[in-house]
Amino acid sequence: LAQRSALRRRPGVQNSKHVPRRRWLDICAKAPSEQQEGPARPFVVEGAPIGRCRHAWTDEYLEEATGDLKISAHVSETVALDFGRKNFAYELMPLRDFIRRAQRKGEDRYYYYRSQHTKRNKPSSLEPLGCLAEDFALPEQLVEGDFDPHSTVLRIASVGLRIWLHYDVCDNYLCCIRGRKRVALLPPWTIDRLYIEGSSSTMGSRPLDMNPSRLEELWREYPLAQEAWEARYEVVLEEGEVLFIPAMWLHCTEALPKAGCDGGLCINLNVFLKRKSLSELYDPKDIWANRDSLPAQEAVKALEDKALPALRRLPPRSRSFYCRKAAAALMAVAREAEAQDGCGVEAPLRAASCAG
Repeated sequence: LAQRSALRRRPGVQNSKHVPRRRWLDICAKAPSEQQEGPARPFVVEGAPIGRCRHAWTDEYLEEATGDLKISAHVSETVALDFGRKNFAYELMPLRDFIRRAQRKGEDRYYYYRSQHTKRNKPSSLEPLGCLAEDFALPEQLVEGDFDPHSTVLRIASVGLRIWLHYDVCDNYLCCIRGRKRVALLPPWTIDRLYIEGSSSTMGSRPLDMNPSRLEELWREYPLAQEAWEARYEVVLEEGEVLFIPAMWLHCTEALPKAGCDGGLCINLNVFLKRKSLSELYDPKDIWANRDSLPAQEAVKALEDKALPALRRLPPRSRSFYCRKAAAALMAVAREAEAQDGCGVEAPLRAASCAG
């Protein structure tokens, strides 16, 4: 508790909202229909039985279990990974070498690994990792009802490494196995202020920076983002805890050491889930759970291929007028959907959205 309180007192964290926590025994006492009532929001599960990985995955065990397995790792000279700027390189190396290099004292590079299927056109699973697949299991109570599994991804990172702000189109459970994980989550209605290209923000992971002067510089560069960032939720996951991240909730993460330590590895597992009721909307070619749904792709393509070129043919004043008219129509549809979903824009941003 002291560790969490200290983190929340750090600059940039104290204004965040807390992610609610649920005890595993309380979840077991509810029927699946009760668990899925209301809008999908993040929550942390404490005490869920996720397998022997929680205690068994020492460095020695991981090295022995994976043998000479070669992996592709992200390697960067900075802690703040940025998908848009590609400030990292991919390097092939044995997993055992990765484990040693990622926590070597004095190492001036940062390492990040995410597991892949042996066939690059298929979603990740733990099967290629041998006996590691037998060490983890997400409890059935967490995936009952409308969920179907999409993929399971093992992630290992150097302490301090940050992953860029992005969204996924699948719900997922983030399981903290070793070390701790700081996670910032922003509601879907903040997306228009977060400078998104594809599924990732052009800000990268810079909002997680704790340096006040660098944050001030960031907000000057991205003026719409600060107010959205202040609407975020934050949590620090301890070993053995599980975070539910709903689809379309934007999030970025920071790998933290185990409480009381200053090094080591941060090891997590993601289980991505599709909703059966939406099965026809998912892109069948989606590998990483980040390809927009088929109707959304169709709408964006129409916008880019027809609507935008047509609007650009107008003189500036007319172009501005009709862009804002079209935006007002789109926002009306968004507000109607948010009212149906029960998680609309909160007061400060609602006023700003109306003014814009």
